[in-house]
Amino acid sequence: MTIFTRAMIDPRHRLAMRALASLERMHAIIARATDGDTDLSRVLWRLDPGRTRQPSRLYIVSPNVPDAEILRQELGVGTADISTCSYEPFLSRLECGQEWGFRLKANPTHSEPSGEPGKRGKRTGIIRVEEQQEWLFHQARRAGFHMPINRLELPEVLVRHSVQEKFRRKGSTVTLTSATYDGVLVVDDPDLLRRSLIEGIGRAKGYGFGLLTLMPLADDHRKEPRSLSLIHI
Repeated sequence: MTIFTRAMIDPRHRLAMRALASLERMHAIIARATDGDTDLSRVLWRLDPGRTRQPSRLYIVSPNVPDAEILRQELGVGTADISTCSYEPFLSRLECGQEWGFRLKANPTHSEPSGEPGKRGKRTGIIRVEEQQEWLFHQARRAGFHMPINRLELPEVLVRHSVQEKFRRKGSTVTLTSATYDGVLVVDDPDLLRRSLIEGIGRAKGYGFGLLTLMPLADDHRKEPRSLSLIHI
């Protein structure tokens, strides 16, 4: 079974402020809440910051129901702020040719040439926005979807936020390239897309990257070039 969870977090809460200040701390909290210490690779999560004075949204995709008590203790989340449901009914409705709005926070990377035959080079983050988009186009082909071209002859995707996220882990500073994509996708292979929704896209999934979410498009999305001002559930 796959469970989809949304938790509304008040970023001004004392507990939330402490947790949200560190990806390493959030990583540990999600692991505890989902029993993910043994297999966190099966858990995806993403934090979508809210607008001014609005709650942030924490999304979790996991094989079990997250422990609400741990979320309350660590993030100050009330029971009424947590919504949990089976992901299976939604996943089963995916069909070839469907269009969905999407959001993805990913860690786009590539391997630098090693200079030695047969040796893989160092993996580094992709910094330029144009190359981050190219990275997503490549990932999409393997994930069962593509981004359509709008009437301005541009792909229906924007990099909403691109930043280098830093945190401390075991006495060292870790830097991860973060790119948040908002866009419109067309389903090419429902099975591949289902797997991508459950297993994620790209690297650093334990640190809040790789979770792809879908949402219905507005009825009038074809009247203008789709600016991707999407409402996420």
